[in-house]
Amino acid sequence: TLGEMGGQSKGTWVQKMTRTWLDWVTAGVRSQAAISEPSSLSSPSSIASIQLAIEEHLPTDLKWMTVTLGSLIGFALAWAAWQAIFFREEGKDGKDGVEGMSEIQLMFNIVKSVVGEGMLSLPAGIAGGTGLLAGSLMTVFFAGLMGYTFSLMGRICHVTGERSHKDCCAKVADPWLAQSMAVVLFVKTIFTCLAFAIVISESFARILRFCGVQGIMATSQAALLLMTFFVLIPLCMQKQLRILSYTSMIGCLGQVWVVFTMQIRYMDGSYVPGGQFYSTLRTQDQPNFTSGVIYWKTTVASFVLLGSLSTAFIAHYNAPKFYSQLQDASPEKFRKVVIGAFSFAMVIYLWIMAVGYLTFGTAAEGLILNNYSEKDMLMTTARFAISFAVVFAFPLGFTGLRDSMMSTFELGQEHFRYVTFGLLGVIIFGACSFHDLGLANSLGGAVLGAMITMIFPALLLFYAGQRQSDSSDSSDSSEFGRLESTWAAAAVALAGVVLLVFGSIIVIMKKFFPEALHLPQ
Repeated sequence: TLGEMGGQSKGTWVQKMTRTWLDWVTAGVRSQAAISEPSSLSSPSSIASIQLAIEEHLPTDLKWMTVTLGSLIGFALAWAAWQAIFFREEGKDGKDGVEGMSEIQLMFNIVKSVVGEGMLSLPAGIAGGTGLLAGSLMTVFFAGLMGYTFSLMGRICHVTGERSHKDCCAKVADPWLAQSMAVVLFVKTIFTCLAFAIVISESFARILRFCGVQGIMATSQAALLLMTFFVLIPLCMQKQLRILSYTSMIGCLGQVWVVFTMQIRYMDGSYVPGGQFYSTLRTQDQPNFTSGVIYWKTTVASFVLLGSLSTAFIAHYNAPKFYSQLQDASPEKFRKVVIGAFSFAMVIYLWIMAVGYLTFGTAAEGLILNNYSEKDMLMTTARFAISFAVVFAFPLGFTGLRDSMMSTFELGQEHFRYVTFGLLGVIIFGACSFHDLGLANSLGGAVLGAMITMIFPALLLFYAGQRQSDSSDSSDSSEFGRLESTWAAAAVALAGVVLLVFGSIIVIMKKFFPEALHLPQ
């Protein structure tokens, strides 16, 4: 068992923690080199080298890594609670009489917008053929890139004095480009809200059946209508993101609870051979570490993980509104909050990737909670928690949808109530009629996601930089340097085009040619 393997290892956990990455790389290179030379496989020394490399990479070796990631999340939550309790800021009236958010409130709203149910698929991305540490580096890269473009939108709002993608673009570029941005945001947020609504309907229908409800009241349509009337409508009617920050906080705690329960089960060995729940698992869900724990390997299946990560940090449709409702907003203050929020999201992703993969190995499913036994009550609470986390994410996505529609059709605030009820009706009807958005949602996410997170911010950066260079007003002329507004903008735009093409290809291959990515058909 894992406990026995841990007991056989020598030294304290501190000594294990200080084991250098150089040792891991050396072992990985040694084993990969031996495997890549078939002629040497018959050599006893080569076989022993491969076995040694595998034996050195046990699921228990990285306990310190999962504990460290969990501790970082714990410290972050404790710091946020300290700030919220002892340094509470009173809301100040901003534009349109809306109270501004404190930095902590904005951070929770951003985290909840970024981190969703999609985090449950990340362990499968590692299990599909990507080394855990290689996948971790990919996650860090995308967190930094997406965090930069998100904060960039705040800086552009500061320079232009506007509060939406369309208005920012209209201020510095052509009206047709501004209208195109509004339409793209509108279409993307429709898919986002539909996907949220479908997840809510299915998950709460299962919860109702678990609680003994039967008949028509246990259907997904009934569950969605109940949640709409009693939860979604009151939340979606809020103009102030400050109020939604409290539900965002609850949603974030729910997601942390999910990973924390996974950490407990990884540490107590309940799912190792001989563990409490091992015998209750289906054969395909039982932990599989026949090749040991892989650290640095990359294969063609790694493209699936890259595709997932490229859309894992999307919340940019709300970036202008987040900036406009931040108390005493400034680019520096907004940047600080964004760094904190995206770092929190990144650590959550790293944590669930590590603990999910180290518990089940290559058996990790696309929805990692499906690996856990239905008789495990602790993990049942995790399923409840992720369902409520999705519910509290819906109003933030809906805010982006409503704002993009009002911007696209140039509707004033007097239409706020009518637009809210109209859009909610369309989304609920769509979710009750369809249970899977299929290829359109995945392909739209890849194409429109790349445009919103990379291409649009890069275009706005370029045009805003050009406008500042031509402006005689020197008050904000130093916000964008010439190097950033030209070369950096070009690099981000190019990366966005690459992600757009690459993501679309991955979506199509997953749908029609899964065998090429080593995925089950």
